[in-house]
Amino acid sequence: MDEIRLETIQTNVVSAYRKAQQDFLKKSNNKRLNTWHVSDFVSECIRKSYYSKLHPEKFSPEKQSLFWFGHIVHEHTPLSKINELTMCYDIEKDKALTPDEVLEMPLDDLGTIITGTLDDLMKIGDKFVIADKKTYSGSSYYKKTSPDYSYDLQVNIYRVLLKETYGIDAEFGCLLYLDKMNNLDPTPIAFELKPIDETKEKMRYILSELRKGQTPEPNVCWLCNGKNKKGQIYCSYVDLCKQDGGRTE
Repeated sequence: MDEIRLETIQTNVVSAYRKAQQDFLKKSNNKRLNTWHVSDFVSECIRKSYYSKLHPEKFSPEKQSLFWFGHIVHEHTPLSKINELTMCYDIEKDKALTPDEVLEMPLDDLGTIITGTLDDLMKIGDKFVIADKKTYSGSSYYKKTSPDYSYDLQVNIYRVLLKETYGIDAEFGCLLYLDKMNNLDPTPIAFELKPIDETKEKMRYILSELRKGQTPEPNVCWLCNGKNKKGQIYCSYVDLCKQDGGRTE
């Protein structure tokens, strides 16, 4: 029998693990509709969203484990019977659409449509609540105490889409933060959602900024100012932004 090195065994086991992650992600990722997505609307800097459409980032293999972990959490922890609900809404026409209808539409007609998929819709007492799971690295030194701006806006946009597509008005949202550094310890943060008309107005504004044909004004924030414990920059378009007259301080 041929001898086998321990390093060879280790390499093969890790390769099998990476392949299992890849296969799972391929199965979990449904075809993405060629519309705007809620993620395009919730960045604290509209210019970042604008750049992401002009210069989309390639998938980084280094982030595969993070995406895999996120999918595992969402797929195997449904909080209600209504989960992973996809909704489409034409912002300009104020009209709901089904994903199948959007798939059949010409590309030129998709420029004012936004698509979003909420995690879970719960009914607590007589109130509907949009619940959304978010992982973060907190450990013992950091615990979430309030909703992140982008997640707050995300759930508010879900409220609009849900009301328009299914006629259900969720007055409350709840972000379930899960600490990756502390056994996925859950921190729920519930909050009252903003009036639907107010969020629609914000959506129309963001859409106009993304479609007006010129670079939106930058918003200097945690994405690019490096004012965090690690001094890290979280926007990959900083250099491009500077070339276009942006600033990071």
